[in-house]
Amino acid sequence: MSDDPRPSESSENVDSLGAAPTRMVGGTGKSQSARVRKKLRRQGSGSGGRSTIRNIAIVIVLVIGLAFVPAVFSSLKKTPSNMVGISYGGGPLEAARFQRIVQPSSPLFFNGLFDPLYLYPADTQTYIVSRSSAQGAVQGVDSISSPSRDRVEIEYQIAVYFKLNLDRLQAFHEQLGLQFQAYTPAGWNRLIQDTFRQQIENTLQENTRRFDVSQIYGNAADLVALQTDVEKQLSERLTGALGQAFFCGPVYGRGQACTPPTFIIKAVEIPEDVAAAYQENETSLIKVKTNENEIAQREAQSRSILALNEGLSQGGMNYVLLRGIESGKIDFWVLPSDSSVTLEAPDPSGETPNTGAK
Repeated sequence: MSDDPRPSESSENVDSLGAAPTRMVGGTGKSQSARVRKKLRRQGSGSGGRSTIRNIAIVIVLVIGLAFVPAVFSSLKKTPSNMVGISYGGGPLEAARFQRIVQPSSPLFFNGLFDPLYLYPADTQTYIVSRSSAQGAVQGVDSISSPSRDRVEIEYQIAVYFKLNLDRLQAFHEQLGLQFQAYTPAGWNRLIQDTFRQQIENTLQENTRRFDVSQIYGNAADLVALQTDVEKQLSERLTGALGQAFFCGPVYGRGQACTPPTFIIKAVEIPEDVAAAYQENETSLIKVKTNENEIAQREAQSRSILALNEGLSQGGMNYVLLRGIESGKIDFWVLPSDSSVTLEAPDPSGETPNTGAK
């Protein structure tokens, strides 16, 4: 038996159960455990990163989808009963080209993502120039002034009734609608003011210079003639200024002939002093006419009296006296001494009349 206290190599390799002891590969047990934990962390970190990216992608898709929901709903359109629509392309990758015209009272339809639908009035429109702020197209007192042939300033209050020419809607939109933003209420009013108003003033002034103030102010036939001429020329001037007949009369319908807008003169006013002089002149004319009528009446009476006297003279004075006495309007009379007439006078007392008077 050896005296060395260290265990022998053979006994070191044999545990108490007689099996070889477990050895850590590549180092001690402590360093091996650290490597295992590190590996596990790397594996956990990789799967967690992929999960995070996937979640972020889902969130982005949801956000984009939610952002498109309003766009989809806004692309659902319909037209009111008094409005006509015109659709143009307007997507991110789409050219702004004409697509179609949508008639009034259209049901709900998909117009296309980001595609605008412009609305214009399809019913009868009215442009009024009035001194009443509650009626006119312009707020406050408004009128159109024009000098007459005899240089008297005349103020007109007028009304124009018209429809937009739907057969030329695309040309109207591209030439005027976009420029004035006429698909909005403010833009439409500005368009009408800049187009209709200018042509109305020019046409009315040109035609007023053909008449004296007495013709326009006091003669209904001349006023109607002026109104008719302005209506015809207004349509021609609008077409010449705008390039096409974009505005028609109130009886126009899609596919029908474009009639001229209806022009009405509502009121005519002249300066107060001119009106007073005109009234005085008219009064004088009335008096002259009255005097002429009185003179004519007297002349007629004179002719009647002469004719009556001539007729009575043929019957003699005896006949006149006889008719007067018999009517009871003469209760005494004088007869010439040489008269041979015998008359019976009525007795006022009711008794039998005396006879035999000579």
